[in-house]
Amino acid sequence: MSRKDKRDDWDNGMTIAPMNGDELPKYRRAIYLNSERRPKNKREKSDITRKEQRAMIRAMFEVMLPRVLIVLLCFGVTALLIWLWLK
Repeated sequence: MSRKDKRDDWDNGMTIAPMNGDELPKYRRAIYLNSERRPKNKREKSDITRKEQRAMIRAMFEVMLPRVLIVLLCFGVTALLIWLWLK
């Protein structure tokens, strides 16, 4: 029996599916096209001051803190119940 020779030319560079974004759904295609046109490192000027921005961030943390504490408390209660059950 003879061995088959390895074929080095199995990749001829032909693309079966074009990867230019046309295969994306319409809502993703718009985001894809807009991201190419928009400059990457340019920030838009905001009309809010630093004081307002810090107040908004602080308010966000004040809203999120009770929720995070509730989630952590639930994990603690679950761990306690598992520990008591397996004891």
